[in-house]
Amino acid sequence: MLKDGGCCNINVYRQPSHGICLNVCDQYDGPDRGLGDTIKRVISKLTAGLITPCNACKKRQRQLNQHIPYHGE
Repeated sequence: MLKDGGCCNINVYRQPSHGICLNVCDQYDGPDRGLGDTIKRVISKLTAGLITPCNACKKRQRQLNQHIPYHGE
């Protein structure tokens, strides 16, 4: 972990802040940020990954994460 930010595992951002990873990156693969991430993970597990999220799904995921976050971010 660098002083001014983190390290992007997918090489999209050079030195992202914690907020970039949690709130902006669509490819974030850490702990669930909120209810949207949990619902996406459950659907993916139940369907064995056969259902891929569309743009509307991703928008709902972001909105649920914002309205029901698991961390005080």
